[in-house]
Amino acid sequence: MSIELGCALLVLFPAACFWATTSKTRWLPWAVLAAILAWGWLGWTSLPAGSQGLWLSAVGCSACGVLYAAYGAGKSLQERGRLRSRLEERGRVRVALSQTVATLKARSSRLEGEERELQALYAMVKGLSEALSWEEARPRVESAVRQYLGTEEFALYVSDLRCPESLYPLVVRRLGGSVGASWDTLSRTLQEQHVSLGAGEILEVPERAVVIPIRDSSEMMGCLYARVPAGADPQALARKAAGLMEEIAFAFRRVKLFQEMERLSRVDGLTGVYRRGVLDARLAEEIVRAGTFKTSLCFMLLDVDHFKSLNDAYGHPFGDQVLRRVGEILRASVYETDFVARYGGEEFAILLPRAEPAGVLRKAEAIRAALEREIFQLALQTVRVTASIGIAHYPRDASTAEAIVQRADQALYYAKENGRNRVVDILQVPRGRHSNKGNPL
Repeated sequence: MSIELGCALLVLFPAACFWATTSKTRWLPWAVLAAILAWGWLGWTSLPAGSQGLWLSAVGCSACGVLYAAYGAGKSLQERGRLRSRLEERGRVRVALSQTVATLKARSSRLEGEERELQALYAMVKGLSEALSWEEARPRVESAVRQYLGTEEFALYVSDLRCPESLYPLVVRRLGGSVGASWDTLSRTLQEQHVSLGAGEILEVPERAVVIPIRDSSEMMGCLYARVPAGADPQALARKAAGLMEEIAFAFRRVKLFQEMERLSRVDGLTGVYRRGVLDARLAEEIVRAGTFKTSLCFMLLDVDHFKSLNDAYGHPFGDQVLRRVGEILRASVYETDFVARYGGEEFAILLPRAEPAGVLRKAEAIRAALEREIFQLALQTVRVTASIGIAHYPRDASTAEAIVQRADQALYYAKENGRNRVVDILQVPRGRHSNKGNPL
């Protein structure tokens, strides 16, 4: 081997070492250094003495170059490692930021959806709060449940003002054949499954549905029964429905309060029958209706006999007790289509649409007999009360509201004048006595 070729090869070692050294070949510089030393020893022994000095210098320079290349490669590897770490860190940060942005977008979208739902709920509740009757509330409640809960199959029951324990349907929608289509069936199913309406419940049998009570404090105001739509989460639907029912409860309370105020303005607080003003309006309506459809109408006036004497003898509280009981007996003695009112003081009026004279006489006699049988206890005394009743018919006896009242009053006066505790039809009054009215006690 010539010294020129050997030196050329020694020059290539450092460059090759620097180029080939990586994180996985950190051992390469030392292997190259060992190869240089071995190559140098081989050349030392094979070259003539005159060339050994030059050869030794070339080997030393090559070894130094390899060591420097190893140092440079190490620095380069460290720098590349730091850069790789930075890039990896930036990649992780970018991924984390992307995930955060995606989470924020999802949360923002969810919040926007919740805001839209709340705005829709507010609009629904505002509309419900303007309802003053169940007729006005019905379409608004139906729309609110459909839009807010996203279900088309449901029923909503409300309590009756006169009987809070019973519920009647306000809305029943697409529940044919379902236990929720009838409150009797639904309440029986809840009892059989030992389900209490103290809180919302999820039924699995006979169908998947949510049952949510409508409460105002401790008062049961109604109940929602809704089938769970296919693919919907029943727990989420129950939570959402419970929130809606809380808002609906306020609207229902408003309707009930308005109904109660309207009832109190129409009903006499002592006797529980209608007031005089309501009677006048109803009588005028019935006269028009009877005239239009060519039907009959009976007007009956009842007066408690010797009521002033009762008040004087036993006191006004006893008189109030008598009037209260008279109101109860009258309400229990007539049909729903009939109308009972307090005419004034101890006088009561009864309207009986489409009533025949013979049937009216029987009913009036039954009322008189029921009052006569009534026993009032006052301390150690037993007090009995009687009443007189006057009857007139439209169009047989009068053609106007004022006239029929006057005719019934004349019959009542005749009953009192002739012994009291009796029923008198105006036809039983002699013609000469129709206008001869005094004021018998």
